[in-house]
Amino acid sequence: MEDRDLQLRHLLTGQPFGEGAIRPEIVERRIEQVRQFVDIENGIAVLSDLKRDLSYIFSGDMGRLLGLEPGPMVIPSIFEDDIFGCIPPDELVERHVLELRYFQFQSHLPVEQRHRYHTACVVHFNLPGGRTIAVLHRTYYLERLDNGSVWLSVCLYTPSVVSPEGFVGQIIDSASGVPVPIVEYEQHDQQMLSPREKEVLRLLAQGLGSKQIASRLCISTNTVYRHRQNILAALQVNNTAAAVQIGLRLRIIS
Repeated sequence: MEDRDLQLRHLLTGQPFGEGAIRPEIVERRIEQVRQFVDIENGIAVLSDLKRDLSYIFSGDMGRLLGLEPGPMVIPSIFEDDIFGCIPPDELVERHVLELRYFQFQSHLPVEQRHRYHTACVVHFNLPGGRTIAVLHRTYYLERLDNGSVWLSVCLYTPSVVSPEGFVGQIIDSASGVPVPIVEYEQHDQQMLSPREKEVLRLLAQGLGSKQIASRLCISTNTVYRHRQNILAALQVNNTAAAVQIGLRLRIIS
């Protein structure tokens, strides 16, 4: 698993779930819904329990192209690495950005409105023999705890009838089918880092080291180190190169 996805996993599984018991009847109801989706669509569905850090994977005929069993398979992770391994690395970066935005966007909404939104994008599966297919990927946060923490999420994969140039990812209002305007993502993007952290990230993107940044900004090296750690945590990545990559993609820096 890439560092950036490992850190996103920590973001999702590290929410304040509390000590309340899991309600198995809710899990069973959602499992049955996911099973029915696969029976109808013949795609792949991954139901993730963020509190217990595990997933149930169901797959129809499309899953057999990847060598997946019909399921359900239970894996000790909220990320379906066997599926991610078939997706080009640049598209996985965009997927990371989209889910980071989705999580941040939802955290700014009233709890009662959060069920209305999901993500939608087109990715590509690289299949054995050199064949590539376009796939519609959607993510829904299905169940939340009383404190608003996301408990159950689902990723749905179905063949796409279109294969757009480049990667297209959006947050969709499920009630109307209308994409959320990009400006609403961007305003949350800019709130991820403080003005000083943006300055530090911009200088890191220019190739400056911590001592050079300290001298340029007239602050101590220890302060630069603290800003760097804050940047990694906010962008859910594990190294400076990934932070710069995500910062550029989110337009936090240019």
